[in-house]
Amino acid sequence: MLITLALAGCIESDNHVEKSELESISVRLPIPTVEAGQIPFYVAQEKGYYKDEGLDVTFNLGSPDTNPVKMVVVGADDFGVLGGIDTLLVARAQGKDLKAISVFHKDSNFPVILALKDSGIETVEDLEDKKIGFFYGHISTDILRAFLHQETINYSEVDVGFDYSQLISRQIDAEWAFRQTAGITLPSKGIEVNVIQPADYGITSHGYTLFTKAEFIEKNPEIVEKFLRATLKGLHYSVQNPEESVDILLKYDPKLDREIEMQRLQIYNSATSISPYGYMDDGMFEDTCQRLLDEEVITEQINSADAFDPYFVDHLNIR
Repeated sequence: MLITLALAGCIESDNHVEKSELESISVRLPIPTVEAGQIPFYVAQEKGYYKDEGLDVTFNLGSPDTNPVKMVVVGADDFGVLGGIDTLLVARAQGKDLKAISVFHKDSNFPVILALKDSGIETVEDLEDKKIGFFYGHISTDILRAFLHQETINYSEVDVGFDYSQLISRQIDAEWAFRQTAGITLPSKGIEVNVIQPADYGITSHGYTLFTKAEFIEKNPEIVEKFLRATLKGLHYSVQNPEESVDILLKYDPKLDREIEMQRLQIYNSATSISPYGYMDDGMFEDTCQRLLDEEVITEQINSADAFDPYFVDHLNIR
């Protein structure tokens, strides 16, 4: 799955536009696997929304070596998708002129800390002097560290990546997770957990973020608008038709567990802004930028307002 996988064109729509007449664009997704967070794109593809806009869209799965920031910066892809706006702001702090054009999940608060149900760890205060597993270099780490520092918790940490074996075997006391990943899959395997959410303590984070180069927006505003309109229509459809949307997802990876992906989509959809879809504002970017500064993830103040362009979402106003 680490090999780039072109997903566009796998499913034909009823649109009669010849492929040679379409404008070709490519999009880099954030991870090397197909999952429910990507459903709006697959729905837009299946329903012919991209072809209706005159676009031939290819979706490429990401990996550590082909991450969305890198692939958009070098021009290998026109658009990219990130797990949150934090990564975009870090890229801008490094001098990369990228702009968000849509945030699918405002106030999503996906990163959490898990502990085994019988561990006695139920609140952030219970994490005092405990050993916690993180995924170093991952967007969740900065958010969860900010949470623990805010609450003045003394703790030790270890890099565990996506591996939950140390938590299950009690080698560590708690571990990072996304609500829509391990927060679902561990209980589905009979491993009961307590969930500690930074959002309950005032730490807010946001989910899937669609971005491109500032230069691309300037030179190709029509393409940006067409692509975003079709994608937000896919997002809207997936919110209104979750069962069918998961069926579409399974066409791209039949090995997925339908029930788990339904649960994941419910979490994604519960975090989907509806006024309008893809909504962004100054506060989201300012607060995240300040958190990154406080955690010294970035070392100099940047203009967070330059990190996003709300024109297209506001103009399209898809609800």
